[in-house]
Order: sequence, then structure tokens, then C-alpha cells
Amino acid sequence: MGTIRVILRGLIRAPLFASVLILSLALGIGCNTAAFSLLDQVLLRTLPVKMPGELVFLYHPGPLQGNVTTDESGGPAFSFPVFRELQRQQRSFVGIAAAANMPVSIASNDSALRGKARLVSGNYFELLGVQAAIGRVLTEDDDITPGGCPLVVLSHSYWVSRFGASPSAINRILLVNGYPMVIVGVTPMGFNSERLGKPPDIFLPITMKKEVTLGWNGFADRTDYWVTLVGRLKPGITVREAENGINVPYRAGLDLDINAVRQPSAEFLHRFRAKRILLKAGLHGRGDFREESRRPLLLLGAIGLLVLLIACSNVAGLQLTRSIDRQQEVAVRLAIGASRFHVIRDVLGEALILAVAGGVIGLSAGRATLYFAIRALPESARMQGYLNPELDLRVFLFALVLSITTGILFGIIPALEVSKTALVGSLKGRSSPTRSTNATRKILITLQIAVSMFLLITAGLFLRTVTNLAHVELGFRADHLITFTISPKLNLYTDHGSLRLHQQLTESLSRTPGISEVSAADVPALAGSTSGTYIVLEDSPGVLTPVSTAAVGVDYFRTMGVPIVVGREFNSRDGGDAPMKALVNEAFVRQYYPKKNPLGRFIGKGPYPNTKWAIEIVGVVKDAKYSSIRAASPPVYFTPLLQARRVSNIYYYLRTAVERDAVIAMIRRQIAAVDSNMPVQEIKMMQTQIDENTFNERMFSILIGTFAALATMLTATGLYALLSYNVARATHDIGIRLALGAQPHRVLGAILLEAGMMITVGGGCGLAAAGACGRLVEVFLYGMKPWDPFVYGSAALVLSVVAFGAAYMPARRATNVNPLQALRHE
Repeated sequence: MGTIRVILRGLIRAPLFASVLILSLALGIGCNTAAFSLLDQVLLRTLPVKMPGELVFLYHPGPLQGNVTTDESGGPAFSFPVFRELQRQQRSFVGIAAAANMPVSIASNDSALRGKARLVSGNYFELLGVQAAIGRVLTEDDDITPGGCPLVVLSHSYWVSRFGASPSAINRILLVNGYPMVIVGVTPMGFNSERLGKPPDIFLPITMKKEVTLGWNGFADRTDYWVTLVGRLKPGITVREAENGINVPYRAGLDLDINAVRQPSAEFLHRFRAKRILLKAGLHGRGDFREESRRPLLLLGAIGLLVLLIACSNVAGLQLTRSIDRQQEVAVRLAIGASRFHVIRDVLGEALILAVAGGVIGLSAGRATLYFAIRALPESARMQGYLNPELDLRVFLFALVLSITTGILFGIIPALEVSKTALVGSLKGRSSPTRSTNATRKILITLQIAVSMFLLITAGLFLRTVTNLAHVELGFRADHLITFTISPKLNLYTDHGSLRLHQQLTESLSRTPGISEVSAADVPALAGSTSGTYIVLEDSPGVLTPVSTAAVGVDYFRTMGVPIVVGREFNSRDGGDAPMKALVNEAFVRQYYPKKNPLGRFIGKGPYPNTKWAIEIVGVVKDAKYSSIRAASPPVYFTPLLQARRVSNIYYYLRTAVERDAVIAMIRRQIAAVDSNMPVQEIKMMQTQIDENTFNERMFSILIGTFAALATMLTATGLYALLSYNVARATHDIGIRLALGAQPHRVLGAILLEAGMMITVGGGCGLAAAGACGRLVEVFLYGMKPWDPFVYGSAALVLSVVAFGAAYMPARRATNVNPLQALRHE
């Protein structure tokens, strides 16, 4: 304790030195704490269930026919009959459970809100080993009779947000898509299902699917693929053994599936019979969210480490400077009997205390960074509600280990340097840096310059990407365009009733002052959503052609500002029992009618080669971005919304000159006048939708730009401190040179030359490193190559200006030295 008190007294006597070091380390450790928390939550953390290493997820990639649902790579979901067969006949698993996501309308206290339900089999919670926080979870007794158990289990987050964490929520009634269900329990905190991403609000028995889905009955349909499967391996069973075992009943059931296939080709049958179930480890959860996030998060973590490296280099340089000034103090300690080991121990102890203090402040900085990063996520982002800004024990331990490690790293070189103090010379007051000390500090500054250059180039590439995306030709006019969504089926509307509701809303909104145009579609523009179908072209009979598709309302293209190239767009007569019409975009024409006029040609829609050509092409529209700004417009086939057979979500687009808040209020009033229980979802300006589409690029541009600016600032501070110290130590020599007639500009040039050498070497190394790592960031870029000369030149210019600016101030001060005062200086 005595040693610690001595170290603390020494730091108190040098408050500026201690403050600069602690702040530098806090920034570096804070960046890394936030990055590690994200990495931990997304990539490292296992599912909060019993023995997650025993879980596996089941997939069966290959051709299918029917109503197919999939929201992850690896293959489509399973049909319910196949799930029940596998559940009964398997021998390698403790059990197999089924689950499926479903958007729902949840009404309570006369308030209906759109939510997300997870339909689960009765053994789901038992298989995962999840107990209720209060009440109970669903059991196999709740999974016996279809429609027989109208029960709800609330997710913990929904229980807190909707019911204030009140235990009185148990046994209350919720209307789920208008169907009354009883709340029986709440899941534990931290459990969001076996699937990563935005957590569900409620869990329902899978056997209640028909009651909350009007007109649906997929329990017996082998061509309705909608359930995902999770299994728990029996003790001693390997994944390979379980995979071989589960394929025995699966392949036996393929013949039943083949009997349900209509008009299969020989190739289709060959590929269908060759299908197998594949198992994937379930340790970290289901879905593509983890893999999609891996590269950007690893990149962010690597950049955070580079910032920490700069902070450590800066601190080490300051520590070296301080060690030179302490040589006389150390010499006195050595003279009165202290060992060099004790000197090294004290210097390292000082470094560790500074590092731990920086770590404590860094934890707060990291939490704030994480909080604002998560708050910045758009509501539609899958991470919203899944990521937690609070720092847990693992993050605290990481920050502690990182603090201790950095303390040792930046303290060891100064400690060894100060232990070499020359006893006699230092006692006489002649303390000066050795050549090795000065060289070490120059190497550290050069390293900082190299890393800063690398980060500036990386930030420039991301910034240029964001700029390129902002100037992409969308193909439609986003100005004064507002969008919102309704889901009529969640309020138990039939498909026909949904279209009637759509017509009522369109007429009502069209009459609203300030709204000039109204239309809708079943696929949202630039929301990352896609819809596809197979068509048979009149010119290619018997050939199934995959295309993207969208059903759009009357005057949709005029509302969106998409020009008609030739022909006409849909009108009010294209509905009901009218002859079927279609519009196609230019990409469709380029691919399928490059040298022909598409107008008047007929298309057959459906998954069968002998589909009749019943749909006439009546117009061609300009290409417009479909689901992503990054992707080129695919061939798109448009049909009238009024002729749609299935209507789930309807995405509206309104052209208005009215102020945003006022038009939103008008929209809500008009919808409430038609149906007061209809939830209105995601009302926003179209520009907001565009911003959400490029959110990842903008977020990483801001984060990396901030890290690069921080690194450059730290580098400039280090360079300024080094040259200021060198000038102060060389005041006597400078005075002699000036007294002998040296010109001030030559003194200035000599100091700037020293800085220029470090800037040139460090900058060149940074440029080379950025070029070598270009392939690593290329996947994140848009409209440019990773070796963009403009970005490289701009980064070099910015760093040179900042670095020479930091060097100029001490250099200029050296030229103002009074020779007489300098000659007296020692």
C-alpha cells in the first residue's frame, strides 16, 4: 500500500501528464469495450438455454413445390406433416421441436398493435430447458388438439413494455388477430427464442395457427413448408450419426411428398429424391444474422484495436519523456539503496494504475458508445430489441484484462529505460535522453502515423461509399413521398375484404387535402424485401423463367414518379374479373425481349411448364431500384393489386406537399374512420426508408470516421509532445546556433525535416498497409475500388496537414528562442 501511495502522490504532482494519459487510454479502451460487447452478444455468446451445445437445427435443401417459407440460408422450412413424422419416428434425438414466426395484431385494453408471435410446438420450452419467469410455459399437453389451447406466453421484454412487469398480467385476455387467448406465463429475461434477431413479443401453441390465420389449414398439407425444426442430441450421439439416423424416416416420407407434386419433370424428380436432411450446430442460435454481422463486427473490432495501439504508443512516448525527467529522482533512489527491480516495479505500477483508471472511464465511454449505436438503429433493424447496451460481467472482465495488458505494454519500455539511469551523471543534474530512447519515441510516433493513415483511408473509403449510394439513380422520386403499411389479415380480413378495404382507403386518402396521389403495392420499395414467381413466356413454351414480381395499385408508377417507357399503366378497370394484364421493366425487356416489342405478348404465371399464356403485357416502365440501393434492378413483372389472389401486407405511397407531422395525423384519422382497430405501421417519409436501406454503410462510416479522427488527434498530440520535448531539451544548442549566426528558417527547417521523415515513413507504411488490406474491405464498398486514388490522396493530405501543423508549433517556438537566455539554459 505504501508503494501505491507513493505512486499516487507522484501522479498528483503531475496532473496534466496523468490526465492526458488516462484520457488517451479511456478513449482506446472505450472503443474496444463497445466493440467487444457487440462481438460478444452477436458472435460469441451461446443461447441462454440448457446445454446449448447439444442443440442442432434441421434443414433439407433442394427443390420443392408449393407454398414455401424461408428466412435464412440452408434451405426452406418443413411441412407440418413431415415434422410430426420425424418427431415420432426419430431415434437419435431427445426430441424435435417446431417453431415459426408470424406477424400478428395484439389487442389489449382496447388498443391494437402490430407484433411478432413465435408459434412453437408443445415440447419447445422443455426441449430447450427454459422455465417461466412467472406463471408457466407451454407444454406438450397444450399441443394435442388443433385449436384447443388458446394460450399465450409473453416474452420478458414485451411483459415489461406492455404490462409494466406486473404479475397481474397472468390470466388476462389478449386478442391475437382478433382471437381471445389467455396469458399463462412469461419467459425469463434474456431468452428471445432459439432464433437470433429481433425477439418475438409472444409465444403461441403451434396448433393455434389456424385460429389466427384466416382461411389457412396447413396442418395436413405436405406442400405447405412453414415450420423450422430444432433437435437435442441424445447423450453419446454425434451429429453425423444423428444426421444419418434422421434421414431414414425422412427419405421414407419423400414418396408421399412426390405424390403431392403436380406435373414434375424428370430432372425435378431426380433432384427431389436425392434430398437429405442436414444438421447444423445450434450453440449460437438459428438464422443468418450472426454470419451477416461477422465481417463488419470483426472489422470494427480490428479498427478499435488499432486505435488502442495508437493510444498505447502515445502513452508510451509520454512515459519515455517522463522517465528522462525522472532520471535524477531515480538516481537518488539508487544511491540510497533502492534496487533497479524496485524502480521497474514502481514505473510499471504507475502505468497499471493509469491503465486501470483509463479502463474505468473507458467502461463509461464504451457503454455510452454502445447505447447511442443501438439507439441509432432503425426500428426495422433486426438488432433492435436484441442487442443490449448494458455491460455484463464478461465485458467488465474484458475491460479489466485489456487495461492490465495495455498497462504492461506501454509501461515496460519506459520502465526498462529508466532502470538504465547513469548514477553519477544523473546525480550531477545531467539527464538527457539516450539515442535509443529518442529512437524508440520516433518509432512509436512513426507507427502512430502509419496506423492513422490506414484508418483515414478506411474511413475515406466508407465515406465515399456513402456518398456514392446517396447519388445513386433510384428510378423514382423520393421527395414529398410518404409511406405506411397495413396488414388487413391480422384483423381477420379475407383477401377479397382486404382489397375492398384498400379501395376504400385509397378513395378516402385521395380526397384528403394536401395529398395529390395515392397508390400501393404488396412489396415495399427499398425495404430489403423481395417477391418472386415463375412465368412461362409465349416465345419460350415449356420453360419456367424465374422473375421478381410486385402487385401494384392504380397509378402506382405515376405516384412513385417512375416514367412509362411505352404502353400504359394499370387503371381502375384492371381488377376483379377483367382480363389479366402485366407491366414489365426495362431489365425484363433487355433479358427476355432484347430485339422484340414486348407489348401485346402473353405470359403464363405459375410453377408449371404448361401454364396457359393468359396475361398480356400492356406496358414497359423505367428501371427502378427494387429491394436494395446496392443491387441493380432485376427483371420485374408487375401485376394489378386489384387482381391479387392473396393480400397480406399493403404498402401505401402518398405524394404530398403537406408538412410531415400534419400528413401523418391526417393518415391516421382517415384510416381510423374506415377501421378504428386497424394498426398503422411504419409511417415515414420515403427518404427515411432510403436511409434505412443504407444504414449499415452510414453507421460504419460514422464509427470508422470517428475512430480515424480520434487516432489522428492522438497521433498529432504525440508528435507535438515529442517535438516540443526535443525543442525544450535542445534549447541550449539552438541558442548557440542562433548566436553563431544561424538563420531562424534553417532551424525551423531542421525541426520540420525531422517531423517530415516520420510523416513520410509512417504515411508510406500506412498507404502500403491499406493497399495490402484492400480486399478485406472491398465487400463493403459501392461504386469504387479499394485502391481509390482520390481517397488515398485525400487521406495523405489530411494527415500531412494535421501532422505538420502539430510539428510547426514547437518548431516555430524554437526560432523565437533568445540566444542569451538559451545560453544560460541547461
